[in-house]
Amino acid sequence: MFELNGKVALVTGAGRGIGAGIARSLAAQGATVIVNDYFTERAESMAAELVAAGHTAVAAGFDVTDRDAVANALAVAEQGVGPVDILVANVGTLPHGQTVTPFLKMPEAEWQQHIDNNLYGLLNCVRLVADSMVERGWGRLIAITSDAGRIGHYGSSIYGAAKAAMDGFMRSLALEVGKKGVTANSIALGLINTVPPEFSVGAEKFYATRRIGTPEDVAAGVVYLASEEASWVTGHTLVINGGFVGG
Repeated sequence: MFELNGKVALVTGAGRGIGAGIARSLAAQGATVIVNDYFTERAESMAAELVAAGHTAVAAGFDVTDRDAVANALAVAEQGVGPVDILVANVGTLPHGQTVTPFLKMPEAEWQQHIDNNLYGLLNCVRLVADSMVERGWGRLIAITSDAGRIGHYGSSIYGAAKAAMDGFMRSLALEVGKKGVTANSIALGLINTVPPEFSVGAEKFYATRRIGTPEDVAAGVVYLASEEASWVTGHTLVINGGFVGG
């Protein structure tokens, strides 16, 4: 079950953290992985790791907010490995390492960064891979979102708004592409252990599992949604948050 042999997966933001965990898991299930990162050297390092482990992978360094850069990099990558069957839009962390800031104290100049990194990064990638999926009659579109957009987090207003928009976009997109064998889903995450320590100390008490998540927890959900076994799951937000109980 959940085999992805012969499929090509693009994972954005896969040079480290959650994206790297997703890339490793997809590769382990047989997918060829296009490893994206804003920093080309990180993408190349992750792709080299996968190849050294016996998998097939190529690096594609680009900024997801730059549609031309996405198009150019994908054209090169797809010449080598074929068209994208699985998109995992993972990029969407707070831009430039910023900490969360209450809306009433956030400079207006910072609003657009959150929208661009989260929502427009997803839109650019979907627009450039979905047509081919529809034409071939098979595809998986997966967006990594957050509890910040589903239930709200203090100090994450614009970030949460962008994540909520991503969820809404995927639900509507599912209606457009479903007849063509393409599914569109999102995965809303709780706190993952890739965040700086100051964000996670003591946080486990707010989760039913009494721990915060790992990239492997996220990757398991991605593998499922990417698989043939999930062909009747679309327009859905899969919540992977360890049973968050508030805090």
